[in-house]
Amino acid sequence: MSKAFDTIRRAYTGLSLIILNTALLLVVVIVLLELVAGWLLKNQASAQNTAVSLSETAYKGASWKDDFFKDIAAYQANGGGGQVYEPYSLWKNPDYAGKTFNIAGGYRKTVNPPHSEGDSVMKVFVFGGSTMFCVDTPDEWTIASQVSKKLHETFPGRNFEVTNYGLPGFVNEQEAVLLSKLLMDGKRPDAVIFYDGFNEANLKVGPTKPIPHGLYEMYDQIHRSIKERLWGNLVWKSSLLQLVMRSRTQGSKYEKNPQILKERSEAVCKHYIGTIQFVQKLGAEYGFKTAFFWQPSLLTTAKPLTSEEAALKTIVAANNGDCYGILHQTVRRQIFDNPAFANQSVFDINNAFDTLQGAAFVDYAHLGPIGNEAIATSIVQHLKTSGF
Repeated sequence: MSKAFDTIRRAYTGLSLIILNTALLLVVVIVLLELVAGWLLKNQASAQNTAVSLSETAYKGASWKDDFFKDIAAYQANGGGGQVYEPYSLWKNPDYAGKTFNIAGGYRKTVNPPHSEGDSVMKVFVFGGSTMFCVDTPDEWTIASQVSKKLHETFPGRNFEVTNYGLPGFVNEQEAVLLSKLLMDGKRPDAVIFYDGFNEANLKVGPTKPIPHGLYEMYDQIHRSIKERLWGNLVWKSSLLQLVMRSRTQGSKYEKNPQILKERSEAVCKHYIGTIQFVQKLGAEYGFKTAFFWQPSLLTTAKPLTSEEAALKTIVAANNGDCYGILHQTVRRQIFDNPAFANQSVFDINNAFDTLQGAAFVDYAHLGPIGNEAIATSIVQHLKTSGF
């Protein structure tokens, strides 16, 4: 009996040592991987550091800067990184009320000059992605608010009410769906403005595997459910996990084959033309004017770049390839330089920053206050000269 017990004891001791040593080895490996991941993240931080410097430059001297950053921090802490499900158009924003940053009914507030009750008002709906939503500027400095301001300045004696339906991640087909829903709900604009280009390249041309928008909400729910758990918070702070997540969204994610990029650009341009024609037919039926604008990005603009903008452009171009440039060349050839579109309100405003000094960008697509103002100025100038 004692011999059998001794055999069991030795076996148990040996198994325990194996398990303990394996666990210790795993801990050592994880710690080493975490240290290596932290080192790699630190060495990969140049783009982020450049973007931070760019943001500081873009907001330099702004009286609203501190209040705005507090609003954005509070918005993000209260679910601002997530989205609210919306049938057919897929999502909109969670509401938020702050001093400089406000969202009501899922859409960003526009600051419109006041008018008297009973005055005739031209209602203008603007659509786009995050660059129209303008998370990087306070309410009065969004493109929509600046368009409203400049419409009133350009057409004195007229009253305008601009509504911002820009939503982060939206592409032009989604915007057309959203417009259709608004019309079905009884909303009646006098004019609609579409501002697109970046998401078409970033989501539909550039990625190795183009991103289907139907997965957006699913990913967002998973992301939030992980972060809401205690263990999830610990894991989420892991350098190793951040490195893995970054590897899934950078580098090899972007297609570098020019032929594939050209084929995708042709397909995106075809869909864009279809959206233009569809919205124009809606306008003819419901009695509103239409205008389409192709936006600038840091990779396609001829702007005199600040040192921070130039540094970020170099980093992003190396990572994201030429999807923006190839798509822009395609839409120029097929739409903006095409005589068939000569008398239609379709405009390429990549030249909006050609003479602009200072930091317009806060990253490679989103703009600070002077960038948004320049875009609004370009939009209103084109509207005026086209007989809008």
